[in-house]
Amino acid sequence: MTPELAPTTRPSVKAGRTPRKPQQDRGHERVAAILDACAKVLQRDGEAGLTMHRLAKESGTSIGSLYHFFPDKHSVLAALNQRHTDALCTITKRLEQIDDHVWKRLSTAQMVERLIVPFLEYIARHRDIQLLLSPTLGDRQLHSPALRAAVRSIYEKVLHMRLPDASAEDLRAYSAVLLSIPSGMFHSAPETNESLERIWLQEIPRALIGYLNALGD
Repeated sequence: MTPELAPTTRPSVKAGRTPRKPQQDRGHERVAAILDACAKVLQRDGEAGLTMHRLAKESGTSIGSLYHFFPDKHSVLAALNQRHTDALCTITKRLEQIDDHVWKRLSTAQMVERLIVPFLEYIARHRDIQLLLSPTLGDRQLHSPALRAAVRSIYEKVLHMRLPDASAEDLRAYSAVLLSIPSGMFHSAPETNESLERIWLQEIPRALIGYLNALGD
């Protein structure tokens, strides 16, 4: 599912100084509001519309409070990237806890629904992550080799249980395809919200099911 996302410890986004960590609940709420505002601005206007004054206005935060937590917009992007990375890591950890026998008894469609669709649903719900994962963002792109490796590992594990005769090389190739099919969306032209939701939640799963069924032929 996921293209290359940032190392789980810190997203690879060019930033100045390190953001200040909030010490109280009110501070955490303020940071969450700033990150929510950043996501909304990215969805509406892209990175070009992202400024510190715009973030202050959108989040209902004074410019002084904004600079208290974030020295520049790159550090806000880094924090937003980290929030998405943490959420995707949580999905991966849940998948790792599923018993092996569950994966063996699922149909192909059920396996895609259980294994891959949770990632697709997250991306469909967060339009900003689709920009953050776009290669057009350059060195501010969300980029996590650790997360990608974890996702690929669980894909290979499940495929091995369902295709026990497949070689290690085969499993690496199959898992790469499962990652690459959704990744292609980040290189395509922008779509409307309605068409994007259909693509992520209907058409990509359909393509993945067809590919996996072909492996068993």
